[in-house]
Amino acid sequence: MTQRQDAQRNREILLAAGEEVFREHGLHVPLQLIAERAGVGRGTLYRHFPDRAHLARAMIEHRVELIEQRLASAPDPARFVEEIFFWIADTLSAIPGLHPYLASTEAGRTTLDQLNQRLRGLLAGPVRAARAQGLLRPGVTLDDFVYSWAMIEGSMLAVPPEERSRMVARAKALLGSALFVRSTVG
Repeated sequence: MTQRQDAQRNREILLAAGEEVFREHGLHVPLQLIAERAGVGRGTLYRHFPDRAHLARAMIEHRVELIEQRLASAPDPARFVEEIFFWIADTLSAIPGLHPYLASTEAGRTTLDQLNQRLRGLLAGPVRAARAQGLLRPGVTLDDFVYSWAMIEGSMLAVPPEERSRMVARAKALLGSALFVRSTVG
């Protein structure tokens, strides 16, 4: 394995470990736990992600890349819109406060704005096609998806941790029935 491949593998392992550790313990755990979960040294972690904000930005960027890959391989992106909607809802609810944490700094807000524009660009065509195919309720727009995700993420911060999974399931059912003609969730 070349040094470049090794560095890429370490980055991917660290991102996965970050997702797991933040999901299990919240955003404000010592970053050393992530290095330990990844099986790498603290120096390797900090070479890839100098601080928590860099790791959080990379995690969100990775999520957008996964959506991009999933859309590229979908035979009918319009029929994939519902799956993407719920996948994003699940990723937002997995680590409550990730987006607000990033939004607390100028660099984080800039990153979130760029990723939001990229995500909108990825989903605009599939959402239009889903609407044209009658998969969405009349009047549903891409903004409705973005607002729904924000509602889910915001509500996660308002309920105790032990109630979050029940709240997310109910929010997904309600929002799914509001957005989709025949939602598979609910």
